[in-house]
Amino acid sequence: MAPGAGYDAIVIGAGHNGLIAANYLADAGKRVLVLERRVRVGGATVTEEVIPGFRASACSYVSGLLHPRILADLRLDRHGLHLYQTEMGEANLLRDGRHVFLYNDLSRTLREMERSMPGEGDRLVTFGLRLERFAALTGQWILSSDPPTLDEVYRSFADAGEEELWAEFFTLSVDDLLARSFTNEVLKGFLTFLAIVSVWGGPYTPGWAYVYGHHATGEYDGHMGQFAFPRGGMGAIAESLATRLRAKGGSVRVEAPVERVVVERGRAVGVVLAGGEELRAPLVLSNADPRQTYLRFLDPGNLPDAVVRQVSRFDERGSMARVFLALDRLPDFAGLPAGEGPIHRGLTLLGAEVDAFRRVGDAQLRGEVPDDFPIEFIIQSVHDDTMAPAGKHILSTGIQQLPFTLSGTDWDAFKPVFEKRVISLMETYAPGIGASIVGTHTITPLDLEREYGLPGGNIFHGAMTLGQLFANRPIPGYGSYRTPVSGLYLCGAGTHPGGGVIGAPGHNAAHAALADEAAGGWTPRSGARGSGAVRRPLTHRLMSQPRLRRSALWAARQPGVGRIVDRMGRR
Repeated sequence: MAPGAGYDAIVIGAGHNGLIAANYLADAGKRVLVLERRVRVGGATVTEEVIPGFRASACSYVSGLLHPRILADLRLDRHGLHLYQTEMGEANLLRDGRHVFLYNDLSRTLREMERSMPGEGDRLVTFGLRLERFAALTGQWILSSDPPTLDEVYRSFADAGEEELWAEFFTLSVDDLLARSFTNEVLKGFLTFLAIVSVWGGPYTPGWAYVYGHHATGEYDGHMGQFAFPRGGMGAIAESLATRLRAKGGSVRVEAPVERVVVERGRAVGVVLAGGEELRAPLVLSNADPRQTYLRFLDPGNLPDAVVRQVSRFDERGSMARVFLALDRLPDFAGLPAGEGPIHRGLTLLGAEVDAFRRVGDAQLRGEVPDDFPIEFIIQSVHDDTMAPAGKHILSTGIQQLPFTLSGTDWDAFKPVFEKRVISLMETYAPGIGASIVGTHTITPLDLEREYGLPGGNIFHGAMTLGQLFANRPIPGYGSYRTPVSGLYLCGAGTHPGGGVIGAPGHNAAHAALADEAAGGWTPRSGARGSGAVRRPLTHRLMSQPRLRRSALWAARQPGVGRIVDRMGRR
């Protein structure tokens, strides 16, 4: 569509949620324009040349949450997206050589666990059944354009006889949650990681068990808790969305930062760009975080005072950082065989221990970065030759539980110290890695906010605490996606169901806007809604019987039954 032409909808921000919303609107026949302030689409779902010749997923770096219905609806495989798995899922390696490997083949995982930590395989499957029950009860709301209140969520658990399950995942710390099921410290440390991603606190902080559930209940190819790599990095997801949108007649403009949303007589009618250009549309969706949308894009006079106060209090604490290492050879790890192995082919944690996460969380509260901390990493170039020159590799690390505001310094000054600290710690797990480094790049919490639009460096656009979930995300009273300004909707991670590359906020916001248009406007609902019964699958009912479960697990560990276990393990 030519510049200046009329649009039915404008989407602010070409992150994955904004692009997903735009695609659903285009499918409904809308003329859609997406505006992106950066030079490329993707937001935090982006692939960049972080070091000359070396490409990496700059922020998010694996796809384990992208909702299967969205993938089925949009058929991104027809527009350049190729998702794939290796045989490896995740690993945790400690300095003393203790480790745990979780493969994408459940049968293989159970055999490995029975050799190294007898009994924990049984506990893992039992815990997995409870986790899948949690996923079934909360999953009914994920693609809802009118998300439930917390009272309605609790009632759905109570109606299913799962009040204890609700209490476990919504009120406990992750340490309390895992201590109910596991005894092995290496496994508990590994599982704890999913609960401390971009959080303010640590494994003993009440409520962070929900963050664990949010991450762990994603899926790939029907298997809960598994992830995939997009060939070409996470930017391939955004690029395929943009390609599909253009094929549907939509438009995407980069280097087009929005200055403000135009409001006339209480209704959004378009946007003004930083250079003064005005673009009109009767529908505006913002993929920016809630604070930026409400407090920067809008004049406070267009909002009720109570809304301004609520948004000003929206909790954005919880950050992380990435250090990228360009290598001229693969690293070897202490206590493991030399050469390429499982540890290079999935998502690996180094030093993931419950007490280590506690120490880092305590330092975070003081505005400090400790001398030692767990590190996560992937080396996608091992199985994707588009990411690095032949014979070389790009190692992408992640460090969680970091303070956005540092005591006595700032992230620009501390960046080189932090980068050296990460490399020094990597050397203790992979001796000699320092000599193989040919380039580095670091993205700090401040960079996440300044360059990628993640407030406070929070990858979720805001903390996923109990008071900021479901219909309360980001503030109560507007069904998550609506705003007090008619025609203006939120579609980013600051809405239900939250952050991660899940796509649901974009899907839901588009459907909310279309439903409101069809109904002639939106009226806040009154009265509570029932959730309907969520039946427990037959497999769950059978596996809840200890004797049957023990027999099934014995069979699952036998060689040659992997395909049967794989089929039974699908949702």
